[in-house]
Amino acid sequence: MLTPLIGFIIGLILLELCFGVYMTRIISSFFFNIYQVKNNFFCILGLVLISIALIIGMAGYLSYITAYQLKTIRILLSVIGFLFLIFGFLQSFNIVKNLKKHLNPFSYLISTKLILSILSLGILFSIFLISFFDSNYGGDAFMYHLPFAARIWNIITPEEYSFEYYTEHRFLGFPLFANWLQGLFWKLFQKPEATNLVSYFSLLTMISYLKLYLRIPFYMASLSLLAIPMVHMHAARSYIDLPGNVFVSILILTTYSLYIKRASLDLKTLSIIFISSTIAANTKFQLIPVVFIVLCFVFFKIIKTLLKNKNNFNKLFKGLIICLLANLIIFFTPIKNTIVYSNPFYPVQIEAAGFVLNNKETPPDFMHENIKKLSPYLRWGRSVLEIDVFDDRRPWPWTLGMDFISWDEEKFGLGGYFGGYVTFSFLLFIYLCWKNYNLESQVALSTMGLMTIVTPLFPQSYELRYYMYWMIVLVSLNSFLTCQLVQKSSEKTVNPKNIALISTIFVIAFIVKTKFFFTIPEFASFDKQIIREDIVDQNIMRNINNGDNVCIVNKAPHTFLYSSYFHLPNQYSVKAEFNIDLNEEECKGRKILKN
Repeated sequence: MLTPLIGFIIGLILLELCFGVYMTRIISSFFFNIYQVKNNFFCILGLVLISIALIIGMAGYLSYITAYQLKTIRILLSVIGFLFLIFGFLQSFNIVKNLKKHLNPFSYLISTKLILSILSLGILFSIFLISFFDSNYGGDAFMYHLPFAARIWNIITPEEYSFEYYTEHRFLGFPLFANWLQGLFWKLFQKPEATNLVSYFSLLTMISYLKLYLRIPFYMASLSLLAIPMVHMHAARSYIDLPGNVFVSILILTTYSLYIKRASLDLKTLSIIFISSTIAANTKFQLIPVVFIVLCFVFFKIIKTLLKNKNNFNKLFKGLIICLLANLIIFFTPIKNTIVYSNPFYPVQIEAAGFVLNNKETPPDFMHENIKKLSPYLRWGRSVLEIDVFDDRRPWPWTLGMDFISWDEEKFGLGGYFGGYVTFSFLLFIYLCWKNYNLESQVALSTMGLMTIVTPLFPQSYELRYYMYWMIVLVSLNSFLTCQLVQKSSEKTVNPKNIALISTIFVIAFIVKTKFFFTIPEFASFDKQIIREDIVDQNIMRNINNGDNVCIVNKAPHTFLYSSYFHLPNQYSVKAEFNIDLNEEECKGRKILKN
C-alpha cells in the first residue's frame, strides 16, 4: 500500500505545482522560477504527464484496472513525460535554440558549445542508466548503506537480518539522512539498485546549483565535475560520500557568494545555507567539523549585518534565536548522540578533557608506517597529487575507495582526484586570481587557502573520498572566475569553452583508463550479483533451510546479501558477525555458518 500511496501523493503535489503556475500561486511560481521552467510549456506538460502516471498507480492497487494495462499506460505516460521534460530543460538552457541554429542548411560548422553540451548530457544519461539498472560494487555499500537503508524503511526487518555487533551501534549513532533517502528510492522503485540514485541526483544538484546560482554554463559545470574521478565514480553508486560533499560544497560556495556581495542575507540564501548544512551534517560524521567552521563565517556575516543598525536590538535578538534553533536541526545527530549516548560521535571513541566518552569502537588505525611518519600536509599532498598511489592489483587506476588492496598497505586510500587535473586546476586558479585581482579573486584565494590549511588536519584526510569538497570547490571557483574574467576583460584564450575542452580531455582519459566501467552501463542487476560464487557462497546457502535461524560469520562485506529478501521464497533469519570468538554470545541459539 505504501508505494502506490507515496506515488499518489507525489503526483498530486506535482500536479498542484503545475496548476499553481497558471493560477500565479506564490509557492508554485517560486518553485518553477528556481528551475527556470515557469514559462516553459514542454516542462509543464512533461510534469503533468508524469504526475498522472504516478496518480493512476492507485487505480491499479484498488483493482479498478488490470495491472498489465495500467503498467503499459503508466510507462507510456512516463516516457513521453520525461521526453517533454528533457526537451523543456534543453530549451531552458538554450541548447535547442543552438541546435536549430547550427542544423540550419546554410550553416557549415557545429558550435563547440553545442557539442560539449550534448557530450555532457550523453555522459550524464549514461551514468543515470548505471545508477538505475546496475547493482553496486564496493564494500561500504553492502556493509552499511544498503543494510541501513533497508532497516530504516523496514524493507528488511531486524528479524530477517541482524547487523554485526559493531555495525548495529554504527546504525544507532551514525548520521543517516542519506541512507534514509536511499531507502526511500528503494521503496519507491522496489529495487535495491535505486539506492544509487541518491548519489546521481546529488551530482545533478551540484550542476544545477552552478548553472542557476553561479551562472556557469551547463557544459562547463558538468565536464569540470565529471573530470574528477571521485565524483565520476561515486555518481552512480550507493556510497554517501558524494551527497555529503556536494552539499558542503554548496554551503561553502554560497558563503563565498555572501562575502563577494553577489548574494545577500535574504530568504533564498539563508534557505540554501540551512538546507545544505543540515543535509551535509546529517550525512557523514567527517563533514560536521567542516559545516561548523563554514557556519561560523556565516554567523559572523549575519551578526555584522545586524549590528550595522545599532538601534535594531530586537532584530539582532531574533536573529540569534533563529540561528540557535537552526543549529539544533543542523547538528541534530551529534546533539542526539550527546543526549542519548553521552558522546556526539557515538559509537566512535572520543577523548575530551582527559575523559574517554562512551563508545563501542576506537578510531581506525590501519595507516601504513610510511604514511604515518609523514606530516598531515605531506600525506594529504601526496594523495591529492597522486604521487606513487596506483597499484596494478586494482582493476582500474581509480576505485571508489582506492582500495582492492589490504587496509594496512601504503597505497590504500591514496589518490582519486587525477593528479594531472589537480595540477591544471591549481595553475588555472592562480592565473585567474592574478589576471583579475578583485574582490572575487581575493575571497576565492582566502577560501581555497583556508580549506587547504584545515582539510589535511581532519581524520583520514588522505582518503580523498571523505573530503572531496576541496576539489569540487576548486573547479567550481575556476569555472566562476573564468566566466567573470570573460565578462570583465578582453581575454580570449581563457574562456568557458576552452576550459571545458580541457576538462573533456581529462574526462575521456578517465573513461578510457577505467575501461568505461563507471560511465557505460552493464545492466548487471542485483539478481545477477546474488548468483556470483565470489559474492554469495553457495555452500553456505545450501546449508540454510526454510525457517532457520543462522549466524553467518566472516562473510563481510557481503553478509547482507545472504538475507532471505534476496533468496525468495525461502524465509529465514540471518545474524551477521565478523568474528565468532569475539562475540559468541551474539550468535547464541543460532546455527553458525562460516568458512
